Amino acid sequence: MNSNTRGLLIFGGIVAFVAIVCYWIPYVGLGLIRGGSIAAMPVIEVPGEILTDSGFPFVFFGFDNLTNTWTSTLFAGFATLVFAGLAWRASNGWTKENNISLFQAWAETIVEALYGVTKQFAGDTPKVRTLLFPITGTIFLFLLAANLMTLLPGVDSVGELHCAHGAQSGYMRIGQQLYNPTALNAGRSATEIEEHACNDIKKKKIAVPFDVNEDRIPDYDEAREADINEAAALLNDSNAGLSDAEFEAAVAAYEEATGFEHVVYFPDADELERGVQPYSFVVTPFFRPAATDLNLTLGLALFAFFWIQYFGVSALGIGYFQKFINIGALGNIQKNPIGGVDFLVGLFEIVSEFAKVISLAFRLFGNIFAGMVLIFVMHFLVATGLPAIFFGLESIIGFAQAAVFAVLTLIFCAQAMVSHHHDDDHDEHH
Repeated sequence: MNSNTRGLLIFGGIVAFVAIVCYWIPYVGLGLIRGGSIAAMPVIEVPGEILTDSGFPFVFFGFDNLTNTWTSTLFAGFATLVFAGLAWRASNGWTKENNISLFQAWAETIVEALYGVTKQFAGDTPKVRTLLFPITGTIFLFLLAANLMTLLPGVDSVGELHCAHGAQSGYMRIGQQLYNPTALNAGRSATEIEEHACNDIKKKKIAVPFDVNEDRIPDYDEAREADINEAAALLNDSNAGLSDAEFEAAVAAYEEATGFEHVVYFPDADELERGVQPYSFVVTPFFRPAATDLNLTLGLALFAFFWIQYFGVSALGIGYFQKFINIGALGNIQKNPIGGVDFLVGLFEIVSEFAKVISLAFRLFGNIFAGMVLIFVMHFLVATGLPAIFFGLESIIGFAQAAVFAVLTLIFCAQAMVSHHHDDDHDEHH
């Protein structure tokens, strides 16, 4: 066998693998197993999705807009506290030196590594030991727990099936699963009226709006089924070329034949008899990685910004603000004309200081959100085997981003405690 033949066989194997895994399994095999329901495209949203509006079983401390990124934030915070408590207990308040457990050794390795980095950048002063080190260490451990939640089963996958709202694009529902008969269907969004109609059916505020027998299966006669199928075929035909008035008339005819009102999809009579509901549904996971919500990353960035200013003022006093508005340089401009340039540079430092908030917030948010989308896409394309590689990459990225945020906070705080005007102060004193 020559190299061309061998290469052709390998290429054919790759094509066959891609055709089976990326096409036949999600768009044919699943349809055979699930009665015509094939793979649906993942619904990706930038804001955290609200849980309580979708039927979450409780309202958290009076808040009725609990999001799945907030639940993950609470979980990550709890995990950080548990780790700290167990480490404190295992080490007997960091005093136990003999017969240490494996967990204590592991915890002390992490703490010593964090303190080593802190001492390297900020020194070993009491303020660094008692305040700066705990702050940066807590940020790192919290973000590490939050970022690695992506690897836990159920995160971003197990949640509440509910009617689509806002700008969400959803799919039909059959039982407790989404129903999608069309390949590469990106879903359809619902209007407010359509959402209310969907909720009325889902929450059983009104009876099922069609004739049913004792098994709650629609009881259509042949004439009615023909009307439903004819209207469904017309509405689902993208090449029908209906005008707005004709489309509205066709929708009205479909709704009259089925008994459903304000529908989003148009299943045929056979699908309706199997229990398909012609509204737009989505699944909101109970947990979604916390850092995929810009609210968290921006809040952490503002938290870091506060401490940067605190350490600057505590170390340099009111003179810290000379870094931004260099009054001394203006006062000494006759002796040192370059002081005017120093004053202008200070004004640019103000922009640079606030840019730290944007840099910290969007770097963390962008990397973690992109990782979440990548895992979604890989599961959609090749759900078996291949996503494990990207889970491994995501674990590395999650660790790296936690370390970057914590170390940058540490460096910015350390820089804030260093005077930028040693030379000027020395000349004035002389």
